[in-house]
Parts: sequence; C-alpha cells; structure tokens
Amino acid sequence: MSEDSQLTTEEQNPINEEEQSVAEKEKKPKRKDSHLTKVKKSFVDFFEKNKGCKVAIFTHPSPDPDALGSMMAMSWLLKKVYEVDVDCFYDGHISHPQNQRMCNLLDPELILVENCDPTQYAYKILVDTIPCHAAFPENVKPVDIDLVIDHHKDQPNGGFKGLYLNLKAGSCCATVHQLIREHGVSFEDDNERDSKVATAMMVGIITDTEYQTSDDTTLYEHEAYKELFDYRKPEALKQITRYKHPKEWIQARAGVAMKAQDRIKDGILIHGIGFVTANNRDLIAAVADDVLTWEGVETCVVFAIIDGERIEGSVRSHDAALAVPALCKELGGQFEGGAGGGKLGKGSFRYDLGNFELKSTDGDELKNKLWEYVEYKEFQRILKIIRGEK
Repeated sequence: MSEDSQLTTEEQNPINEEEQSVAEKEKKPKRKDSHLTKVKKSFVDFFEKNKGCKVAIFTHPSPDPDALGSMMAMSWLLKKVYEVDVDCFYDGHISHPQNQRMCNLLDPELILVENCDPTQYAYKILVDTIPCHAAFPENVKPVDIDLVIDHHKDQPNGGFKGLYLNLKAGSCCATVHQLIREHGVSFEDDNERDSKVATAMMVGIITDTEYQTSDDTTLYEHEAYKELFDYRKPEALKQITRYKHPKEWIQARAGVAMKAQDRIKDGILIHGIGFVTANNRDLIAAVADDVLTWEGVETCVVFAIIDGERIEGSVRSHDAALAVPALCKELGGQFEGGAGGGKLGKGSFRYDLGNFELKSTDGDELKNKLWEYVEYKEFQRILKIIRGEK
C-alpha cells in the first residue's frame, strides 16, 4: 500500500464523537460515585473530629484472600490518609494452605477477635460479608458497625444502621480499590508495606474471580489489577497462587474421587466427607472446587461435621438457573442458629447439630452411627431442596 493510500485508525474505522463517547463509557466501570463520595465524606467528618482514634476491622470466619486483602487495604488507606491506629481481627481459623502462605508472606497483622475490646475503638468496619455472617467479639452487634464493605448480594441486617458500600463488583478488594482511588492516593515504589498490600489485593481478585474469568467479574477487577500490577511482589504472588496441597488434603480428595464417582445424578453430586476439625474446615470448599471440575457434574454440595458440633457445607455450581446464595440460605436457615449465603456459583452453609452434638466422652461406635445418620439425612434433604421438592 502506498503512503498516500494508508489510512489512520480513525479513517479505517470512522466513528463520530458521540459514538466514541458511548464506546468509551462502555469500556469503563459504571461508577457509583455517590456511594464512594459518601463514605469518603463520612471518613473526613469523623476522623477530623476524632484525630488519633482507633479503628477496628472485622470480616467473616476463616478469612479468604479477598477478606485478607480487603482488611489490609482498608488498614493501609486509613493509616495513610487519616493517620489513625487500625487493628484487623479474625477468628483464629486460617486452614487453607493458600491462605496460610498468604499470611506468612504478606503479614496481614491479624489479631484474634477474642482479644478485641470494642470499647477501645471509635470506628468499626466490616469487610467481605454482612453482620449476620461476621466473626465479631461477643459484645459487638450489627448496630455497632459504622461501615460495611461487601460485594455479595445479601443486604446488611440485624439492626445495622451504618454506611453500606457495595459496587456489585466481583471481589471486595476491587471495591476497596475504588475507595482508594476516590481518596486520590496510590502506592509507592520500593515501599515494602505498599507492595505487600498491593499483592494481597491482587490475590483477593484472582481467587474470588478465578483469574478474572468468573461470570461475576467486572471492569472494577480489570482496572484494579492493572493499577496494582506494578507494585506487586512477583515472587510472593507466584508462591501464593502456586501453593502446595498438604498430604491429608490429597488423601481426602482421592477418597472422594473413589467413592463419589457413581453418585452423580442429573449433573448433581452430593457428598459428605465425615468429621473435620475447625482447623481443617477449608478442606470442604477445596473438595467442592475439585468436584465441580469432574465430567458430568454441574452442581455439587460437599458437607462435613465440624468438631462434632455442627454441619458445614460448600456449594459449587455451573448451572446458571440455580440461585446458589438462595440455596445456601435455605440449607442453613432451616435450623436454629443456621446461616448460609454466597455469590454467583459459590456459597456455603452451616447449622448446629443441637441434640445430636457429640461429647468428648462419646466413643467411635456412636460417632460412626451419627455420621451414617447425618450423611443419609443430609443427602435426602439437600437433593429435595435443589430439585425444589417439598
């Protein structure tokens, strides 16, 4: 093609200014600036009047990378902009090998929630969940929380009257990233803490959106990932995302593979893995993630008895017609003290065993009988609920 005949990009793809404006808007996240601005204004007003106060950040039990990254990012933001003291609390349970590695490499500076004295904190924040699913100290109630930052569909309840920030992003880390941008601050090169926080946020986005491939991924994730990329710790990110599975997990998953293959019915697999300690409860979700990759499985529910006290289960599904959060609510909500929830394609539920709770003096025979009873009853109950049967 001669020089005279070469066309610019605009000439090859003519587009008027109005069309270009529309195209650019479609590429960008639909911002809810009023929500972000409202939260920022509340921070400015509060911390201006309460200089040097202490802030407490809470999340859900057994925090995952999105929760850990969100806590670290919120702590970083508040310290950097408002120069306040911030403590992040958790329930003491981090059993997933990926989450353990993340804590070892990035140091989220967590404190056991049982050591929290709420009276010492002037402002309280909850991330990656709503009050009814949070790991709070006994004397903290939903009404005590000043701000909830989440990305799930569930609405705050239980008397919560504070601010609620939910941009309907695919991860809580991407939501917090938007709040950081609203404040006009950014990470610094060659700053160790900044690099750890940026890496933690990237891990949160990766795990909650399956490397930005899940259906609930939004442009918020793409935008955050792009901006965080230059500040990451490459080696730490590689080690966290390529974590090793402990031997007992491999054995448990192999056992499931051998026992459960013949139980797939109409694309549904429901399987119990027996008794699991609270320190290994993440095994339930790990098995569910594995099972969903099996040929012929569209929906799976994996459950176990935790510490002889309660049932906990994980739901995974590729079935777009199945409302997983609603299913989990129903699975847990049928019982006193039960709870459940989730997001697109993923969720969890739990409920106390009540009168069936095991005592430390109970022998193996009683333990085995309890499991046989629970496994049969749970299978029938879960299958009926999934199929919409009464």
